[in-house]
Amino acid sequence: MNFDLTDEQRMLDDAFARLLADKCDFETRQKFTRAAPGFDPALWEAMAEMGLFALPFSEEAGGLGGTAADTMLVMERAGRALLTGPVLDTFVAAPALLSQDGSDAVLSLIEEIIGGAVTVAYAAKDATGQKVTAEAAGEGFVLSGKKSLVRYGAEADLLIVSAGLNGAPALFLVKSDAAGLTRTGYPTQDGQRGAEVLFAATPAVQIAGDAAALIAEAEARLLAAACAEAVGAMQALLDQTVDYLKTRVQFNVTLGSFQAVQHQAAEMMIATELARSMSYFASMSVSEADAEARARRLSAAKVQINRSAREVGQKAVQLHGGIAMTMELAAGHYFKRLTMIEMLFGDFDFHMDRLSALGGLGE
Repeated sequence: MNFDLTDEQRMLDDAFARLLADKCDFETRQKFTRAAPGFDPALWEAMAEMGLFALPFSEEAGGLGGTAADTMLVMERAGRALLTGPVLDTFVAAPALLSQDGSDAVLSLIEEIIGGAVTVAYAAKDATGQKVTAEAAGEGFVLSGKKSLVRYGAEADLLIVSAGLNGAPALFLVKSDAAGLTRTGYPTQDGQRGAEVLFAATPAVQIAGDAAALIAEAEARLLAAACAEAVGAMQALLDQTVDYLKTRVQFNVTLGSFQAVQHQAAEMMIATELARSMSYFASMSVSEADAEARARRLSAAKVQINRSAREVGQKAVQLHGGIAMTMELAAGHYFKRLTMIEMLFGDFDFHMDRLSALGGLGE
């Protein structure tokens, strides 16, 4: 398997890295995370102008037909920069859920997403047990119920909602100004935003296609994207920790001169590289046609990502000392984001259980 980047991928990676370095430094990020919408609209517009939101959509839907490897590159850079905003759902979930519809209304929405005018929140199956049901109403549908822990659910312009329809899963589009929609947003520990969303006979438009298959596709892409974001955050945290050890003086010598400290930094590097390998594996596995094989591979990747994220985060905090727990230093914020990614799309125990139930990786 060839892991070398193409010239186009190198250009994409370099351009996005420069944009984030220019517009998403730590101080700027902190300014925008203090209140809704929790991200920089000017940066979002710049990302759209780069064509980032066109990248994952199919050419038939008006996009660029990018690959899972392209998504991995973008999300890794997002992780390095601690990028906030509804990136996972707009850049990853929406293309998986909308590209096959083909209706004029959905194609028009995709055009607005690509242009940066519409942000998306995916109100997926709720891990807290809250449910949303749909029923026919005239020529359309209405939704009733509640979704919790919806990423940027109060700030997004468009909600993609999974709901039960006649005992089967279905997907619906709900606009932010729809009647009967109540959204309560809140900040999360990692500087992102979450929301509780209530539907009270809320008008919705059904997304065409096999909802179960579309949801499975979106979940696979989201998990692989989260793995890539975690790798980016781990790499940034490793780099910052090594730089700190080279400059922090104690007992008249730099901390990095102590052998025990060097061992800790080396273990952080090994954990990051293990995670990177499994992130590549996850991205390759997204296109696996065998659903069971894909689930095994993605669970194996998430297990290692979660293990590495915890090790890198904890060691970084230890090596920085008490300053890592202050709001002024980026290290603690990376640790918080890695901790949240551990819980996204299944924690360590969930994926270990799934991997065991499926008979292990076996490859």
